[in-house]
Amino acid sequence: MPVIELSATEFLIERSFTISVIIPQAENRPTITFPDIPGLTKQGTSTSATRTEVNGREVINQVVTQTYAATRPGTLRVAPFVINVNGQTVRSAGTTLTVRAVTPPVSASVLAAKVDKNSALLITSVSQSDVFVGEGLRITVAVYVAENYPYELRFDKLAPQVEAMARQLRPVNAWEENDNISELTPHPITYAGRRYIQYVLYRATFFPLSGQNTATRTIHMPPLQLALTRSSVKVTPATATTPPHSVTSAEPLTLTSLPVDVNIKPLPPHPLRERVSVGQFRLVDEVDRRRVLVGQSLRFDIRIDGRGQIAGIQAPTQPTLETTRQAPDLEVFPPTMQEQIGRTDEQVSGYKRFRYFLIPKQKGTLALANRFFWVYFDPQTARYDTLRPQTVLNVINPGDSLTTGIVPTDTITTNGRSSIYSGLEQTDSTKQSINMPVLVRSLANVLIVLMILGTIYVYARK
Repeated sequence: MPVIELSATEFLIERSFTISVIIPQAENRPTITFPDIPGLTKQGTSTSATRTEVNGREVINQVVTQTYAATRPGTLRVAPFVINVNGQTVRSAGTTLTVRAVTPPVSASVLAAKVDKNSALLITSVSQSDVFVGEGLRITVAVYVAENYPYELRFDKLAPQVEAMARQLRPVNAWEENDNISELTPHPITYAGRRYIQYVLYRATFFPLSGQNTATRTIHMPPLQLALTRSSVKVTPATATTPPHSVTSAEPLTLTSLPVDVNIKPLPPHPLRERVSVGQFRLVDEVDRRRVLVGQSLRFDIRIDGRGQIAGIQAPTQPTLETTRQAPDLEVFPPTMQEQIGRTDEQVSGYKRFRYFLIPKQKGTLALANRFFWVYFDPQTARYDTLRPQTVLNVINPGDSLTTGIVPTDTITTNGRSSIYSGLEQTDSTKQSINMPVLVRSLANVLIVLMILGTIYVYARK
């Protein structure tokens, strides 16, 4: 059954509101008509597909997302609506949206806005002026045009100019998640107490890497320049010989932004400081069954989702035998990975899933929290946190399978499916199996021999 998901209901006016429809187990992507919402304008539709494995079979889930932009700050009501997906009716109860006005970025560009009464500004803004190593830094470059600006701006040769800006802004030794803005979309915005129309040229999130993790360093974003053309229309009054007519004049215009500096703070000391992720995360674990035979394989999923550098999430840590001081009572196969990254909110969010196949070696209760853990750093609390799975396995002997109904699948192939050698070590080689086709052929051969001997005996008597 398709499912409707709504994005965050409280957001800045420069951000977007999205409605997503998730269609499970769908090979083909359907065409969906999303509702019109008063106070919001449709910006575009995006699609994606996620692949999961269910009972050894790959399943494709389709995701269709409609993006909306708010026309003004305030409270908006999204009434209940219905979406038709492949003949199925999916309902949403609606919601209430809180659209907040944009606060001025941390930049000296505020001074320019106060000086220029008829202003057109190029502003480089950042999400914050201090970030930790590995924490997401949101960088936006936008043109702000006052509502009473008497000129019309024309953006000429914009693509190469934006690419040049990106090269100047891109920090050294940082992972980039680019929003890939392909078209200019006007957004009404309040900035420094004035009403502007904002045109976002470039937006990306950078995650400073840990190459210099022991000292505070500064990322310097230099002034940027954007070449435009501004034009105005003047009406010439009528004379005795000529009627009134309009004259269009155009002239080049160069906008220059002010520089911005951001401090990159090192993470506090920790044994795993060089490999931890930074952000807000949670761990969700799932196992295909909790009662399992000794030597039987089972599938175990660990999904880590939240906000941060999703692509950089590493597999959970497994304690070594020396640290646990226990016998190798669990065999763990290397995991397969799947990730999904979204950039529809103010930060990069998504999940990364690790799929393991486990084989318990001893009977008893096995808590997977003692076998897997994942450490991350929360920049809001400036502390490390450790996430552990909650699954507890009940491992039983093969002789108990008559009451549990578990079918042994102790040997697995590379794709996680049961092998033809499953249960080999439980097979008793001293017991001879009965092969019915061979037995029938042997009896038939004996009968044929007896018939031949009988025939010879009859002829011999004559």
